[in-house]
Amino acid sequence: MSQRSLFTVALLSCLFLIITLEKAFAYRPLNLDCCINYTTKPVPFKLIKGYYEQSSLEVCRLDAIIFYTYRGKKICASAKDTWVKNALQYLSSRLKNMAKPTSTGEEDGKNTE
Repeated sequence: MSQRSLFTVALLSCLFLIITLEKAFAYRPLNLDCCINYTTKPVPFKLIKGYYEQSSLEVCRLDAIIFYTYRGKKICASAKDTWVKNALQYLSSRLKNMAKPTSTGEEDGKNTE
């Protein structure tokens, strides 16, 4: 092989490698912290700061509710568990209460008078 054809083969190989690696990194999960099992112990609602729904249709293999505590812990739970349903209702009602207008007639920092 001539030096020119070796250069062409090397260049094409590099381009192929770059394209392949780019696609591989594009499809990698952004959050590698997937739940792989559920906790069975209920968590006190007042310790829960928020939650995230993990779907098995995305990157992770398990459907789960991931609760985040004020202490920075992550707790994986099954959406089918009664305590999880109650916790989600509690968080939903807490969010609705925060969105209610105040008794002084102010909403979103604006006076409605």
